Amino acid sequence: MDLIPSERAVLQIIRALMLESKSRAYLVTTLRSRWPVLHIQAYEGGYCGLVAKHLIQLSPDRQSFSVTNAGLACLAVR
Repeated sequence: MDLIPSERAVLQIIRALMLESKSRAYLVTTLRSRWPVLHIQAYEGGYCGLVAKHLIQLSPDRQSFSVTNAGLACLAVR
């Protein structure tokens, strides 16, 4: 799957979260706290792109997310 640089950057942060925790769901605020302040708009676009490509799935309350099977496959390739 072709990902733009901001999507790849967010996916790398998600990979780090996965390595730090054995949880299957992660808080969106935890993810956003790791974004560089000067690049928040780009990372937000990458995050939205991952949601649109169904690589991550938001919870109904939009407070947490989990990595889908497609997202896991994408992480394995990178």
